[in-house]
Amino acid sequence: MDVNLLSPDHILLHRLNQGEEVAFDYFFHRYYPLMVTFALRFVRDKEIAEEIVQDVFHKVWMRKESFKDVNALKAFLYISTKNAAYNEISKIQNRYKHQEEYAKGNDPIDQPVMQHIIRTEVYASLSAAINELPLQCQKIIKLLFEEEKKPAEIAEELGVTISTVNSQKARGLKLLRYRLKGKDMGLLWIILAFICR
Repeated sequence: MDVNLLSPDHILLHRLNQGEEVAFDYFFHRYYPLMVTFALRFVRDKEIAEEIVQDVFHKVWMRKESFKDVNALKAFLYISTKNAAYNEISKIQNRYKHQEEYAKGNDPIDQPVMQHIIRTEVYASLSAAINELPLQCQKIIKLLFEEEKKPAEIAEELGVTISTVNSQKARGLKLLRYRLKGKDMGLLWIILAFICR
């Protein structure tokens, strides 16, 4: 028997197909933050991104019987979110034709969608690994990675020395290297390199 047929996700997808709200809630809580992050690559406004993703999950519920497996559900989420984001950008462009961002040619549509998907998935893997770090390491790595703060700023904010920040950063990166072993290390280390600048 295929091991995937016994996985919790497969079982819950089957229950979603049957119209169980608990199963829908599971997939909503699992993929909602990921899809909002993905939508933000296009629309750059959190409220709009959240509205887009909520609408996409409404469509998931309306089509709940049609998903054969979890990959089909994820593909639907990414494609629907991307299309809805493009539609929103189109509305914004029509509303504000001379808006400075678009006049300068910074249209996010020009960036490959696959790159956004990869970044979103990598970000999710990295965030999950960071959340497993010891508390002090976790705080410091999050401030470096998510808020792009310098060691001196972190030391001041946390009331510790810069050497403490640097040693916790080194410890955190060592633990992340171990935890992320076997995943797409090339992509993950691009992001880790960013926080080590």
